[in-house]
Amino acid sequence: MNEPPGPPRRAPYRGTVAWVIQRISAIVMIVLLPLKLYTGWAARDRLPWILPGSPKQMHFNAALDLVLLLCLLIHMAYGIRVMLIDAGVIREDRWFWRFTAGALALFAVIVWAVYLRAD
Repeated sequence: MNEPPGPPRRAPYRGTVAWVIQRISAIVMIVLLPLKLYTGWAARDRLPWILPGSPKQMHFNAALDLVLLLCLLIHMAYGIRVMLIDAGVIREDRWFWRFTAGALALFAVIVWAVYLRAD
């Protein structure tokens, strides 16, 4: 009588979570990379600027750079993980959290070295 109706819930498969995160990071990079390239050319007055504000202000925006860097590192880490799984070097049910932690650690080191370290 106290059992919930329906089949028991299972935790999401790690491979599926990595796949979804990698696809989301790809979509973000598809938007941000062309924007970053276009604003760089527009900041030098080589292309017309059609959006409000300054292209230099958008091109040198640290928040956009950090989002782009995080997406790039996550996408890269999960891509390397998939290649190692396909090559049979690592097992599929392991290494998800290690690659996630590695990408986040590399992100933290880069942010510290570029934005936070005082010379």
